[in-house]
Amino acid sequence: MFCLECNTAVPRLDNGHLLDCCGLTLQEYALRHHVPLELVVDRSELNREDRVGDFPVPAGHASERARAVLRGLNWSGLLRDEGSFVLVPGEVRRLDLLLWNLQWLRDYGFRFRQEYRFSDDAHRVVALNRLKAPKAHLEQSGDMRLSPIQPPDFLLSLAVLVAHVGELHSGYLFLQFPRADHGRSVAMELSRHAVALKELDAADHPEGVLLRTLTPKDTARLLELLDGLLREIPGALERYRQASPKVSVSKELVFDSAHFITDHPAKCSNLHGGRYVLHVTVEGRLDPVTGCVVDYGYLKRVVTRRVIERFDHHHLNYAAPELGWRSSTEMLCVYIWEQLIDYLPGLAELELYETTQSWCRYRGPSLEAFRDQGSDALLTFFQGDLGRSPLRDWIRPAPRLEVVAGS
Repeated sequence: MFCLECNTAVPRLDNGHLLDCCGLTLQEYALRHHVPLELVVDRSELNREDRVGDFPVPAGHASERARAVLRGLNWSGLLRDEGSFVLVPGEVRRLDLLLWNLQWLRDYGFRFRQEYRFSDDAHRVVALNRLKAPKAHLEQSGDMRLSPIQPPDFLLSLAVLVAHVGELHSGYLFLQFPRADHGRSVAMELSRHAVALKELDAADHPEGVLLRTLTPKDTARLLELLDGLLREIPGALERYRQASPKVSVSKELVFDSAHFITDHPAKCSNLHGGRYVLHVTVEGRLDPVTGCVVDYGYLKRVVTRRVIERFDHHHLNYAAPELGWRSSTEMLCVYIWEQLIDYLPGLAELELYETTQSWCRYRGPSLEAFRDQGSDALLTFFQGDLGRSPLRDWIRPAPRLEVVAGS
């Protein structure tokens, strides 16, 4: 085997040689030289299972810093069970972040493993980067209970969470928690630091919660609070501050609905139905870690829950009170924008097709403007003070004269 880094012939190209030669792992080497892993991974390494006996028992007690890092990873949902082991997965793009965790988690007996598996689904060899420790090591420590800790440890745990799963969209920081109680306790503690979070019903775990900073100022306060800690974590602060290209992405979703247009002079006043095609466009800074503006899965989940499930195979006029009078594509777009902007602060445009020949394009207010102004008056006409007009006196029935017997 010939190493393209040190230009020498070696009996076997593996992590042992590469880390001495150039500091790269085998997966990084394959990416740098754009060669398939199948051509560089030794067959003996494929699908090799670890044994608990190969992991040394950790000596002593885990440090306070190790406990805080472990807790932050647990909040993030990155502390996972796999048979007899507990593992922390990582991505090759953020390998240094995974190794930063390792320097503290060694207190629990974690080791770095780059495992190579042949994936039947992908039809190729894939590499899995993870920190791994026997489950018994953590159970013996008692730290898996993760009892509440004081603010200094809390801030480090929070920095670990933000570094691993935080996502910045148009000035708002989003944090996913697989467990809602973890998220709510973090939100409560952060309120003591004058950082407000809003809970959104778009968690990607059935028992989880999605939190978002209430305003861009809350994002700035949170990042300032964690600034010193995030500087220690490889790539954490740069992820939120690095200049990167601005890109827009779109998702198409479809729903079938019936409706009528009140007081319409033509056939649209009759009940009719059709297939609506909705294009949702989000614009924002390219995340230097994920390589995305927004995850398409998240975009689809939010639009499905907030819009499609409400309208698909329903009567638009009765699916939402704001559309009872006028369920036109124009009014629909205004309504849909207000359903999505809390979840997609980078929302740039909606395009809604009622037919292939008729569609509406809409660019609504920013999240800050929507938060300050509230729902558009067009949608709330019939929920306002309409019935209090003094002109209604002209059509109120006259009071009846009560006839008393014998008078």
